[in-house]
Order: sequence, then C-alpha cells, then structure tokens
Amino acid sequence: MTKTFATHPRAVVLALIGMGLLFGLVAGNSLFSPRASADSHITGVEAVVAEDVIVNHQLGSRSSGETVRIWGAGFAPGQEVILLINDGPGTPSDITNYVTNTSDTNTIVANEQGAWTTVWTLGRFTRQRSGIGPGDGNVERMRTLSVVDPGTLGAITTMPLAFCRVSDRVAIAEDVAEMEGDLAVLQADREQGLGEKPVNVSDAAWALATAFYPAFEAELDRQIAEATADLAATKAEQAFPSHCPE
Repeated sequence: MTKTFATHPRAVVLALIGMGLLFGLVAGNSLFSPRASADSHITGVEAVVAEDVIVNHQLGSRSSGETVRIWGAGFAPGQEVILLINDGPGTPSDITNYVTNTSDTNTIVANEQGAWTTVWTLGRFTRQRSGIGPGDGNVERMRTLSVVDPGTLGAITTMPLAFCRVSDRVAIAEDVAEMEGDLAVLQADREQGLGEKPVNVSDAAWALATAFYPAFEAELDRQIAEATADLAATKAEQAFPSHCPE
C-alpha cells in the first residue's frame, strides 16, 4: 500500500478530489433541489385557507349546491395536490372529483407563484345518514381538510372545517313555532273541559255528550303527549354544537 502512494501521488490526489466533488454534489442536491421530504413537504411553508370555515351542511339534500372556496400558497411551482376530507369514523374521502381547476390527471396544480385556488361543491355529501363519507350520521362535526401529495399520499398541510346545519335551522325554527301553536290549542281544549250545559241543548243530548266525554279527554291526552314528544325532538335538532354559530 505504501509503495502505491509513493509511486502514484498524482492519481491518489485526483481520486480524493473527485470523491470530494461527488460528495459535495450529492449534498448540494439534497439541500437545494425541490425534493419532497418524508412528511410530504417540499417548500416547508405550504398553507391552505377557506373563504369560510363554517360549511352549511343541508342534511338530507340529495345534491347540495353549497360551495367552499379554498386557496393554497407556499407550494412549489407546478406541484400537484389532491384534497381529502376526514369523515369521522371512516376512511378520508377524496373530494378532488368535486372541485374546480383540476388538471387532466385530476389534481390541483400550483401556478408559477406556488399558489392555487379551487371551489368544492358539496354535492352528495349532504345526503341523509351519510354525513361525510359512508356511515357517518353525525353531520355537524369538526372535520379536517387535508392537502395531500398524490405521489406519497402524505398530508402536506391541513385546515379545520366546521360542518353546521345553518340553513336547516331556519326551517326547524319555523316548525317549532307551528308545533308550539298546535300544542297550545290542544292544551286549551283539554283545560276547557265540557263546561256547563248550554241552554239550547236537550237533557238527552247533554247526557250522551257527558257519557262520551271521557273518551274524548283520553284522545286529547294522547294527542297532547304525542305533540309534546314531537316538539321536544324537533327542538333537539335545533340545538347548536359548540363549534357552530347561533
């Protein structure tokens, strides 16, 4: 080994220089190239915001026209992303099929400034007993919108969305007012009772009415109990979760 170094010093020096240049090239490429890290970040400053974090979830609407405008910034120019919404108990739902400004490969692509914008139309996500994703019956839930790298399926950045039955509550309030009025009429009839015999009613007719009145009272009691239960159930739908505006 000693003889080799002594006989070919120039070759050894050139080899060492070459190894150093190669190491520097690899290190520089790792530092300065737009390569995704393990957590799917590329620039490290990616951000996403929505026009309003409150999403109007119209429970039971088969195909909702409600929209959510979403903006992203801080991405690498030309970077492709997809959007996922967590559905509570199940697998996150890919909503990229329901947004605007997508590419031919069904992704959202950042422009030359590293920014993008899109509009999500809720569509089927308001169907009865579906919530967000199959089997998620609780529609009024705090959820997470994730901007995801389609290559690694890793989340790049996230933001909260509060799903609330905003417009539904207007109709619910009207139903409550109508049901309260109907219940008040039933209760007034029950409290009034049969009263005294009118002067223009014969004794025979009055006796017949008196005999049948207990059955009428029982029917009123049944209707009052049913109306009271329905009213309580409807009022429960009107309750506001802590993350929803009143």
